Amino acid sequence: MNEKIIEIKKVKGCAFVQLENGEKIRVPGALLRERPVKVGESIEPVLYREYIIRRGYPHAIDKAVKLLAMRDHSEGELRDKLYQAGYPDAVIDKVIEKLTLMELVDDEHFAEEWAQSRAHKHGRRRIEQELTHKGVDREVARRAVGNLTDEDQLQDAVRLVGKFLSRTHGDMDRSLYQRTLAMLARHGYDADIARKALMSIARGADAEE
Repeated sequence: MNEKIIEIKKVKGCAFVQLENGEKIRVPGALLRERPVKVGESIEPVLYREYIIRRGYPHAIDKAVKLLAMRDHSEGELRDKLYQAGYPDAVIDKVIEKLTLMELVDDEHFAEEWAQSRAHKHGRRRIEQELTHKGVDREVARRAVGNLTDEDQLQDAVRLVGKFLSRTHGDMDRSLYQRTLAMLARHGYDADIARKALMSIARGADAEE
């Protein structure tokens, strides 16, 4: 049964097609350009949704590949971006399945690369939070940060403390000690690494060692 379109509301990446019967259909921008509809036009909702699924796949996989060409993405990031572009779950699932088979989407690899690239200025806790925020499974994130050695974490923390203290004046007192610990905590370093970094600085360790 056909229903009349009473409103088309465009948002970033997609549009909402409001029907006279109260239904609201999310339409990817690419499909709205491919098959324009207008207010006052009548469509058959079931057939229109089937069209979105059928024609949405090639557009969605093209968008996903372009995103991956710019940088690696986690599965969660790709799902979010495709959803924001208006693609339904059935299309997104099919795209992720295809890209996984092509080894273009691999959260284990993504997490390893992310952890290594962020380790020079952040501790394990902060990196794990970043990964889970990007939709990576918490266990996958934990394995990735678990590969960061205590030695490397300590070296990076010492370097960060050296830079922080170079911007301060006066001797290390309790207040500055606590502020430095708080700074390291914000960067995600655990308490043991933070204390060892401060001890290294106190012993006169070179921040570049």
